[in-house]
Amino acid sequence: MSAQPSLADIRAQLHDSPDHVFCCNLPLYVLLEKRPRPDAPDWVEVGCWKQGDAEGMMVYLSLIDAMIDLYSRNRESRRYQIFPFEAIDPRPFIKGHEGWLTVYLAYGFAARSDGLLLSEKGEPMSLMQGMHFQISPDSTEHFHLQFGDKLLAWLDRLHRTAGIPDYGRVAQEHAEAASAELNAMAQEALSRIKAHSGGHAESSHCALYDPIEQQWRLVAFDKLGKD
Repeated sequence: MSAQPSLADIRAQLHDSPDHVFCCNLPLYVLLEKRPRPDAPDWVEVGCWKQGDAEGMMVYLSLIDAMIDLYSRNRESRRYQIFPFEAIDPRPFIKGHEGWLTVYLAYGFAARSDGLLLSEKGEPMSLMQGMHFQISPDSTEHFHLQFGDKLLAWLDRLHRTAGIPDYGRVAQEHAEAASAELNAMAQEALSRIKAHSGGHAESSHCALYDPIEQQWRLVAFDKLGKD
């Protein structure tokens, strides 16, 4: 039996596919659940988030973060799987939102100086940055999502401050890992959480998991500045 392709393999194959719809300047991930319909047997639902009236797709910078959120969602009898963001076809979502694509970039978890904050369900809470892209009807056959230089610089500063300066290499290694290895890393990350109950409003720090040192890094927002 052939081995299951890694997420890096899936991403590499995308650009040769005639169904490939868009590119992105960040290697991101989404949670997908197959939900066949009578008129659309290949229909899938993307894990979303809603802030106010703005519904958007949740996208993840870290595969470990995506795995942790996958566990939370699948506890509710769902069957989400992780895929590269560029593997989806967002055109039905864009059409349903009058030409707009909103994404919520999950870049870490809510924390205080002494540990992560957990929701009422006892689960880590993602920290997200919402972004809105207006997609021209003329470009929906193929388009490019460009995250801005300020956001990229802020993410780089976040990881350097956390002591994970070579994040790109780590992310690539995770993308090349087998699913069992990813699952083991995510379970290890969960086992090392020192946590407290609370809400997003109490968050003063961002928690990032360092898979090399196998520990959570807590970065104070006031050390990062605002971009």
